[in-house]
Amino acid sequence: MAEKKIGRPPQYTEDQVVEGIEIVEKNGERPTGDTVKKAMCARLGVRESINAQSLEKEVQRLLEDRDRQRRERLIAALPGESRAAVKEIGAMVENAVLLHLGQELEGLRALAAQKVAAQEVDLGIQRAQIRDLLSKIDHLAVEIADLDHAKLEVEDLLAKANSENAALKARVADLQKEQDFRGQMLALMKETLQQPVPAE
Repeated sequence: MAEKKIGRPPQYTEDQVVEGIEIVEKNGERPTGDTVKKAMCARLGVRESINAQSLEKEVQRLLEDRDRQRRERLIAALPGESRAAVKEIGAMVENAVLLHLGQELEGLRALAAQKVAAQEVDLGIQRAQIRDLLSKIDHLAVEIADLDHAKLEVEDLLAKANSENAALKARVADLQKEQDFRGQMLALMKETLQQPVPAE
């Protein structure tokens, strides 16, 4: 019987499908669900209501089984020497393929190692550059702090100089006032001395 499927069972046997395939092939056609259905209905008395799509799957399964069995028969018919030679050739091909894959893998590993080494060198250079930059930043920070301190000292000296300058200006103003007062007194004394003495 054909392979059991879910749903309504097929209205044909596996032997009928095999015979239908043979009929189609004898007619020079390619076995499909449609061609085998036509042959089975016309020659084997199978009903027209059978499902061609389900029959297609059965036809393909039987064709694959037939091809597999044919290959097995052909291989089994070979003499032992031929089988041994095929195995030897297969082993040689396998070794050649494995050797090629091994060489490819070795080359890829070497290339990867070179890339990793180059990246490590680049990373070392970048780290050295970063350390140098951080050192320069530290030096700049120290210089900025020194400049800030010097600025405060200059501002303090300037404030003291301004204070002393103001005090000097005030002293000069006081001295000028004293000089004016002394000049006035000298002028008054000269004027007094120059006046004639009255006769007795």
